[in-house]
Amino acid sequence: MRFFLAVWLARIVGWVSRITGRGGSSLPGLVARRVDSEVFRRITARLPGGVVLLTGTNGKTTTAAIVSYLLRQSGLTVVHNRSGANLIVGLTATLVQASRWRLYPDQDLALLETDEATMPRAAEESHPRIIMVTNFFRDQLDRYGELSTTVNFVKQGIQSLDPEGWLVLNADDPQVAYLGESVSRVVYFGADLSAYPTKGSSHDVADARFCPRCGNELRYRRQYYAHLGDYHCPVCQYRRPVPDVLLVDWPGSNGKLRIDYRGKQLMVPNRLPGLYNAYNIMAAMAVALLLDTDLDRVTESLASFRPAFGRMEEIVIDGCRLWLALVKNPVGFNQVLEAVGQDTRRVKNLLFIINDRYADGQDVSWLWDVDFERFVELDWNAWVSGIRAKDMAVRLLYAGLPPDRVHVVEKPEEALEMMTHYATSDQGYYILPTYTALLDIRKYLTDRGYTRHFREG
Repeated sequence: MRFFLAVWLARIVGWVSRITGRGGSSLPGLVARRVDSEVFRRITARLPGGVVLLTGTNGKTTTAAIVSYLLRQSGLTVVHNRSGANLIVGLTATLVQASRWRLYPDQDLALLETDEATMPRAAEESHPRIIMVTNFFRDQLDRYGELSTTVNFVKQGIQSLDPEGWLVLNADDPQVAYLGESVSRVVYFGADLSAYPTKGSSHDVADARFCPRCGNELRYRRQYYAHLGDYHCPVCQYRRPVPDVLLVDWPGSNGKLRIDYRGKQLMVPNRLPGLYNAYNIMAAMAVALLLDTDLDRVTESLASFRPAFGRMEEIVIDGCRLWLALVKNPVGFNQVLEAVGQDTRRVKNLLFIINDRYADGQDVSWLWDVDFERFVELDWNAWVSGIRAKDMAVRLLYAGLPPDRVHVVEKPEEALEMMTHYATSDQGYYILPTYTALLDIRKYLTDRGYTRHFREG
């Protein structure tokens, strides 16, 4: 009876929240867990295909969206927290609302993007069939502390992996790859790009330059971005594992990736800009293949995939094409700026929306770790908005952007209207918000019919 009440009260709360326009994607989960603390455990135990947890600092939303799309294209039904609510109450809300009339979901499996700090509880309550880890970077130090804290959260979660379960790990991230040392069932993904530059910015390797096994400094044969690359330790001989899914050619945006899957060469369509998204595609392929998705169907389906909301999502506003991309930590911001730099149009218009609410991280000093000096172009036009707009404006000025190119506008909606008012097709347009700013600006775009609500796909 407690479980029955938990599920139906949560659904009623979710329904009321939606019709009143309050969103509240996590509130039903909070209600359900208050009524029955075992509700998440009870539901996941009834899913025939089990649970897949996807975690890591950057890329988990995009990777989860790709996996969900691939599985649906192959005929599987999936419970997926598409809204990105990835704390335990958000995961619970996704499950209790997965079916309209049935007490338990009738989907084949649950695919849950999971916050790193939530991993211990989510894994302990679901004993996942697969755990996938994208990467580890410094992120919101005021919430999570140093990187070792994040890594330990995920380690705890892995201890609750199903005995017959699998890990999917980024071989090119030393901290992530080391998670597989004591696990027998591991699929690794990584890159081997001989033509790619081996040196990044001065910020790049600061997050994980020491061997996770012995603590000595790692050496890199090839470094792609941040601390991702082909590494080894000269002292204990720890080195990058051999990837099962290996990127061997990356032509940039809108080209075909050449991927080696256990000796088979694949030409994989790519609609997502940035090398970081090539890693997301490989991670998603690895998960989908472990779930018995046909290899040819995987490559065919990627040709029609559209980005997850706010993750290099293309939006058209009165004929103006622009990209919406979340920025939330230095490495992620650098990679988004790298993708902006691949735009061959000379003039680029960027709207930065920087908030410092709890979900964004209240310490915005991380903006000074973003390598704007490497990316800022004098032909940029920057509109700056959000709670910490002035901090962002100062950062751009210090990076060398001329003052007459920086426009501080209090309201993001007004800044967006100003940026797109005289839009032309020969210029690039980008919106780069932090997390809560993304939710706000996307609601504005949805209310005006420029994009669909995430619940509509």
